[in-house]
Amino acid sequence: MINKKVIFFWFMSFISFGQQESFLANFTYQMSLINPAYAGSEAQNMISLTSRNQWVSLENSPRTQVMTFSSERKNNVGLGLSVISNNFFVERNTASYVDFSYKLNLTSTAALFLGLKAGATFYKANLVGLTSFSSSTDPAQGLFTNVNPNLGIGMLVRTPSFWFSFSTPRLFNSRNSSEYAISSTDRVHTYIGSGFSFTLNDSFKLKPNLLLRTVSDLSTTADLLTLVSFKDRIDFGASFRTNNTFGLVSYFSLKNFLDVGYAYESPFGNGLSGLSIKTHELALRFKLQNGIEAEEVEE
Repeated sequence: MINKKVIFFWFMSFISFGQQESFLANFTYQMSLINPAYAGSEAQNMISLTSRNQWVSLENSPRTQVMTFSSERKNNVGLGLSVISNNFFVERNTASYVDFSYKLNLTSTAALFLGLKAGATFYKANLVGLTSFSSSTDPAQGLFTNVNPNLGIGMLVRTPSFWFSFSTPRLFNSRNSSEYAISSTDRVHTYIGSGFSFTLNDSFKLKPNLLLRTVSDLSTTADLLTLVSFKDRIDFGASFRTNNTFGLVSYFSLKNFLDVGYAYESPFGNGLSGLSIKTHELALRFKLQNGIEAEEVEE
């Protein structure tokens, strides 16, 4: 009898990577990955690193590494760099983009950021080592590479207690009829997100966040992340994704310049929760002199 894990692994590979791109449980740490308007909006200089190991109990399971850098420059300009690498079985998909943003002050506490993203996705599939049931040489077993340049846009509205984001990190469907396959990064994704920060008392805040992801001809996916913050030093809460995924998320501010985040995800419903396919996600964020503090120093 065929192992249920093998069936699930094979089937989910087409759903998660062939149609929609995977995304992070603690997405608020890496918003510049999907929205270039975030470049320079949160700190004068900030580096965020995330490592996501999905379905860790399965061999050759998907792994994702993310690095984003953003810098607040003069004249309301922000610059950034975003890189995401997805490794799955024999496939490797790396997207590298440069981000630019411009800040418009709406009020003394509210600002509008407009962003532009430019770069490319690098796709590689090594099929040489796959087992073949034919005694003759299979021409499909080779090394395939592809480079797809693209552009993206985004906007962000931010106040001390609210944010709203709209972005399309890749404006163009880069697949053409001559290509042998379509990956998730070939499709145009649109993201709409928002979040609030409610002060409960002197020590606690409630931070609900919602991120919607739409892809043409596919159903919309929603990520809900709700956190309780203790003195802006420790955040803990839960996440839910509408593909039947539940997670626990935590953040710790170890220093004024260093944040650490951890997320644990597991599917539920339809018997999937019994397969022990868990996901672990670790994030680090380095803030090198807050942009607001820098302005106060200059004054």
